[in-house]
Amino acid sequence: MWKVLGVETIMINADAVWADRLVALSQRRKESPRFRELLAMADIRYFFDTIREIHVFYLRFPPSVSMDDLEFIKSFIMKLHAAAKAPLVEFDGESQRASVAMTSEEDIDDHKKRNDWWETEKDGDRQSV
Repeated sequence: MWKVLGVETIMINADAVWADRLVALSQRRKESPRFRELLAMADIRYFFDTIREIHVFYLRFPPSVSMDDLEFIKSFIMKLHAAAKAPLVEFDGESQRASVAMTSEEDIDDHKKRNDWWETEKDGDRQSV
């Protein structure tokens, strides 16, 4: 059976179970409100990297989230993982390789950027003719 931080689950629900478990573990911590507020802002995803054979919990924050906030949530999550006294992900009692990744960078659509440049150049050429 699969477990995430000691809670049995199916892997499709791993992201939700992980987030719920973090919130439960943070209940008695001093900076819990700040943590829960930041966690609520995140788009949390789970995926399994089949090449490296590692379970990944991915948090995407809005660009407005500062580097200080990301550092805070990183250290807070590490403390919660240690407090759980259970592997991040396990299968049949064996700990699995797992990681947490997070970002607040905005994706750049290269295709749109190139097309915008082309349209601007094309329009400029038309005006000069």
